[in-house]
Amino acid sequence: TVSPEALSGRPEVVRSPPVDAAAASFANATILRADPAALSRTTTILAIALVFCGILALYGNTAASIAISLWLVWRQRETLRSIPATPWWPALIGILAAGALWLVASAADALGIKQFALVFMLQAAILTVVGKKLGKALLFPLVFLLFAVPAGEIFIPTLIDWTADFTVAALRWSGVPVYREANHFTIPTGSWSVVEACSGIRYIIASVMVGTIYAAVAYRSTGRRIAFLVASVLVPIVANWFRAYMIVMLAHLTNNKIAVGVDHLIYGWLFFGVVMLILFWVGSFWQESAPPARAAGSGHTPQIAASASGGVLFAAAIAAIAAAAAWLPVERAVARPANTDPPVLRAIDGAGGWTASNAFITDWKPRYAGYASEINQTFEKDHYAVGLYLAYFRNQEKGRELITSGNVLVKAVEFRWKQLSTKTDTLDWLGSPTQARRAEIVGPNVHLNVELLYWVEGTLTSSDYLAKALTAWSKLRGRGDDSALIVIYARDSETGKKSMEMLHDFAAAMSPSIERSIEAQR
Repeated sequence: TVSPEALSGRPEVVRSPPVDAAAASFANATILRADPAALSRTTTILAIALVFCGILALYGNTAASIAISLWLVWRQRETLRSIPATPWWPALIGILAAGALWLVASAADALGIKQFALVFMLQAAILTVVGKKLGKALLFPLVFLLFAVPAGEIFIPTLIDWTADFTVAALRWSGVPVYREANHFTIPTGSWSVVEACSGIRYIIASVMVGTIYAAVAYRSTGRRIAFLVASVLVPIVANWFRAYMIVMLAHLTNNKIAVGVDHLIYGWLFFGVVMLILFWVGSFWQESAPPARAAGSGHTPQIAASASGGVLFAAAIAAIAAAAAWLPVERAVARPANTDPPVLRAIDGAGGWTASNAFITDWKPRYAGYASEINQTFEKDHYAVGLYLAYFRNQEKGRELITSGNVLVKAVEFRWKQLSTKTDTLDWLGSPTQARRAEIVGPNVHLNVELLYWVEGTLTSSDYLAKALTAWSKLRGRGDDSALIVIYARDSETGKKSMEMLHDFAAAMSPSIERSIEAQR
């Protein structure tokens, strides 16, 4: 959903789209024709649409994925009865491997990977107990369990950028003048922001989930299944672009009388619901019939093979549980704090011509929370001021992490401050070239150039993923999870050249003092 500036801070209201009248008419007309094939196709489409809308309305793919996986098992119960359950002991290795991944993810506070590891453990445990033959028959339901992990956050920034790019381009193609700053843009009738809720990630996840079921149930050939899965990814992405453009144009053409409040959510849902219905309707024309069932009395009654004894199956279940539980004491040992003393960052002395100053640069500071200690200082050299912000993190846990989606330079829903761009830059840090993250931030009558670095156990990086990996490695070695955020910033000149020169000079001159201040906390 594209949100106007005045409303982009409001929480999204999740509503189930009402039944589309055109879709109902189409269904009725099809039923009246009494065409069995068409009736079957229409029933499938409407069932898929119902599941799709339910997933969106609940906004929770975990419960839906588990329920659907159980249904997928139930629908092939007759086939499963003829396959013996025989433990496959090598699958215990899979449980141990998934447990190792879970341990590393836990050390890195990588919740998504941790949840995937739990699903992997469950899959391997089921395979351990029921064996390869039954596991092969259960392959699709087991793989579908991966949708239970609420993943997708990693794609949100890219999806936001794509949506903003298309919306601005489409507005200009329509003759509407647009002034854009990053993912914020202004047109003659108002200002808009493309925020997280506008990324369309919920629609994409729901579309892929339902598309996966549809491809497995409706098709037999691998090519058709892959083609429909690709369509279930691409169609909602493109549909979300048009949805965003449509909402902005509706508001623009009506002078913000419609599509600027809750109604813009309804219009978006209606549009997306119709697009998804069309996708499944088109896909239904390529449905493939199921293999013909064996005729009754043909003399080939399927034999139900004998499964392993109850005692053997119970032993396999106990072994699977033990293999998974073996990692719990290891995880507790890794999570034990290496240092319980609270860190206290102190003011840093100047160096290399830079002196501590009370000069005012800005009231902005990074939007980071959960730190154990922080300082925000200003330094001057040749009448030019540079700001230094340090935040120290120790014994990190949920809500007290350095790397998290909530810790950013500027919040997406802020009105006073906007982040225009992010790119890499190279700083001279302790005499060595070090890659930093450079950002441009604008606010009330101020344009800032910002450089960001993470310090993790003596190693510097600007990568969120590498910082997470370094934190995990440090914890696994029993050295704790001490980390720090380093941000230096300066007001931009007309060309930006002067501020960047001063930031680079500051980093080269002050990096030894900054490192000593951080190292003193260990």
